[in-house]
Amino acid sequence: MWLRLKAYAVAFGAGLAVLAGAFFYGRAGGKASAKADQQAADAKAVRNARGIEDEVRKADGAAVDDRLSRWLRD
Repeated sequence: MWLRLKAYAVAFGAGLAVLAGAFFYGRAGGKASAKADQQAADAKAVRNARGIEDEVRKADGAAVDDRLSRWLRD
């Protein structure tokens, strides 16, 4: 009887270890995926900001004033 109970406990522990391993493996994969997605979004934002800065740099003073007038109150 005691031997059978030990066998069930060992099997239950092994199953629990497998489930925990799968959970943490999935969690690590999700973390890496989220980090990659965030890096891609950051790179896109940098490209967008650089494009806007280039537009402003190339524009003359009147065009810059016109763009800024949308953001300023009178």
